[in-house]
Amino acid sequence: MHSAKNFISKLIYNKFFWQFFVAIFMIAMAAFFIRAEHIEVIKITAQLQSSDPVYISLGIALTVVYVLAQAVMYIYSFKALNKKIPLGLAVKLFLKRNLVSIFLPAGGFSSLVFFTKEVEKEGISKSQIHLASTLFGFCSILSVVVVGIPVLGIALLFTKLGTAELLSFVFLLLLTAGLVWLIYSIAKKGAAYKWLARIRPSLTTILDDMIDQKVSRKQFWNTLLVSIGIEVIGIVHLYISMLALGLNASWPAAIIGYMVMVILLIASPFLRGLGTIEISLTFILQQFGFPIVAAATITLLFRFFEFWLPLIAGILSFMTKKDNLILRVLPAFIILILGIVNIISSITPAIPARLRLVKNLLPEDVIVTSNALVLVFGLILVMLSIFLLQGSRRAWYIAVALTAFSFFGHLLKAADFEEAILAFVAGSVLWYTSGNYKLRPHPRFISINYFVLIYAALAVMAYGVLGFYFIDKRHFGIDFKFTEAIKAVLKLLFLVDDKALVARTHFGKHFEDSIYFAGASLILFFVFSLLKPYFSKPYNKEADFDTANDLLKSFGCSALDYFKTYPDKFLFFNESKSAFISFKITRHFAIVLEDPVAETAAEKLDMVNQFEVFCKENGFISAYYRVPERSLEFYHALGRKSIPIGEEAILNLSTFTMDGGKMKTTRSAVNRLTAEGFELKVYKAPIKEGLLQKLEKVSDNWLQELQQKEVAFTQGVFDASILKEQTILTIEDQEEKVYAFLNLIPDYAPGEATYDLIRKIKDAPNGVLDMLLAKTFLYLKEQGYTSANMGLAPLSGMEDVNVTQKTIKYAYENLKVFGQFKGLRKYKEKFFPSWEKKYLIFSHNYHLLQVPRALKRVSEGS
Repeated sequence: MHSAKNFISKLIYNKFFWQFFVAIFMIAMAAFFIRAEHIEVIKITAQLQSSDPVYISLGIALTVVYVLAQAVMYIYSFKALNKKIPLGLAVKLFLKRNLVSIFLPAGGFSSLVFFTKEVEKEGISKSQIHLASTLFGFCSILSVVVVGIPVLGIALLFTKLGTAELLSFVFLLLLTAGLVWLIYSIAKKGAAYKWLARIRPSLTTILDDMIDQKVSRKQFWNTLLVSIGIEVIGIVHLYISMLALGLNASWPAAIIGYMVMVILLIASPFLRGLGTIEISLTFILQQFGFPIVAAATITLLFRFFEFWLPLIAGILSFMTKKDNLILRVLPAFIILILGIVNIISSITPAIPARLRLVKNLLPEDVIVTSNALVLVFGLILVMLSIFLLQGSRRAWYIAVALTAFSFFGHLLKAADFEEAILAFVAGSVLWYTSGNYKLRPHPRFISINYFVLIYAALAVMAYGVLGFYFIDKRHFGIDFKFTEAIKAVLKLLFLVDDKALVARTHFGKHFEDSIYFAGASLILFFVFSLLKPYFSKPYNKEADFDTANDLLKSFGCSALDYFKTYPDKFLFFNESKSAFISFKITRHFAIVLEDPVAETAAEKLDMVNQFEVFCKENGFISAYYRVPERSLEFYHALGRKSIPIGEEAILNLSTFTMDGGKMKTTRSAVNRLTAEGFELKVYKAPIKEGLLQKLEKVSDNWLQELQQKEVAFTQGVFDASILKEQTILTIEDQEEKVYAFLNLIPDYAPGEATYDLIRKIKDAPNGVLDMLLAKTFLYLKEQGYTSANMGLAPLSGMEDVNVTQKTIKYAYENLKVFGQFKGLRKYKEKFFPSWEKKYLIFSHNYHLLQVPRALKRVSEGS
């Protein structure tokens, strides 16, 4: 019962499960909607297909003008501050900001703070960029008000507007008034200025710079004039959409429809009004006498010109840079869409005229088989999108093959050239980004159980053959012989249409469906096994660890070196075994612990190069964790990127004392506990079994209180066989009850000591850890050590990273396994250590998004 409750609890809080469930639900709903409303969808599609190509071309050309006008508006915004930016940069700035605005709250406004670095290269300060962007945004809204007030005033007299449209217009007026007040208040250092300075003091410098800037009125009016021109382009776009569909175009409908749309666009808090605008604009056009199908078609075509084309151009603008997330994620997204399209296309009725054309050219068996395979391959493509995100080379090969089949399959099943074009685009994008898919299984680390696949295939065949052989004649009207049963199963599994095989009873129909289901499950299981093979644990020989420990004694130089030969690690040596790298594998990541162990910097460089070749050949993505700042130049020279992931506390024991005002709180806690009979005890190796049992109870109680399991990789776990050979320090009462303990481990930095586990029981008195650490530091000082390594405070020192890299900070803060690290810096600060930054070394921003999960897995040993 407890196991069932635990399983249900995990299921409820399993984010991936719900994401998968929602994805399947949305796919099912889309399929249901298209199946139920396919007549309307076909009508809209047919109307779009009959559109005039001349007007479509004109609309696309006007979209180019629209993008250029937005860029010119940026140019005038900067000219208002006596600054110049080139047209090309202005175009890219608009396209990128327009793209990210779709995914940001308050879209267009919040996007104005992004992508400033390229503009800064033109010698323009951040404050000037933000002020120019503010002018751009203000003019964008003001132009809507200038054009919208008279237009909507007329509309209120002659046209019925909905509540949503009226509320949106009121919101626009309030927003404009609010922006005017905000700009005026900041310029006069009024309430808005003081409020912003209070919530974020670092803004005051930028705000002061912005206030000091002189704005050219002439260029401001030029900016506003171009913005009004952009509104005119939007109106013309809507009018062209009507002409392109051969409808009676109406300027009043175009003007009022556009203004309502743009107000909703500004008011929309997310996704740039996607969905809301389509419904509202369709409703407005109906008020001008357009039938619902015609109104919906006009809206879709207009949104193609004004929304989707700039969106696609924005995606392409990111592709000019090799290392970007969109280029890495886009192929998997397109493959997911293609899979969904395949599924929907195969279960919805074909367009009759096209189906008749195909039937005149091809046998019906080919058409039916193509349709069924498109469905199966659609399911596989949905699965493949996940493995493409991981960078699987096998997934890339299969995806390319399936997109090629989808291209021809859609043409063969019903001449569905729209879906075929999507398949062609998907294949082209995969081909273009082929360099991103390098992960290949290595025979030493993974293996596929081919026998399981063979047994599964034989089991499905046996089920079908025996079922047909023994089934009663009345279910299919056929008395199957053994060879006929085999043929019947093969035809079903290979989706060959056989008119002779028709179920006559419910049982027969269910049996036939069960073979389809078993066949599809077998295909998906085979694909999953091929892409995600069974992992078998890699290993090193015992002699490898002995060699590594000898190298540590000679060349070790950090507190983390001890963990490089911990039992959970794998070792990679050079040919002469004069240097090694310590790492762990989790799925497709090889996470390296700190730097290589080697005698010279040149040998370290060679060691990293060899390891990178090993990773490239075997399909691993490397990342180097907790690298010291002194090594950054070394990795940057190899073309790697870095991000600070925390700071390591180093206590100077030479100057450490319990005396003085700054140690008053700690000293008081130690004196109080000492008076109550608590004391520090030091146990040298070998540790007796009785003490180890006491320590284990303390450790279990500590983990239970934190509600977590042991975390390894950069620290040890409670292992009695390891602790037995180490020095243990405890805080005990007069009855020898252990309240807290820590263990000292080898530290290869000269004169430095460090500890690993530090744990206490739940009912330990307040200040027991303070006493343990303070007494330990005094003990180490007596032993002649000059410093003590207090370990890492994750997330500390991450103030100056870029937006993409901040995602790893977010992941750290939200992964439960790292929860124990929160507040560590504040606690360690009471001993007044110095701080040394530690870094994560990586190769691609996309990998950075995956590293926190990879670290979680290697830390938990999964």
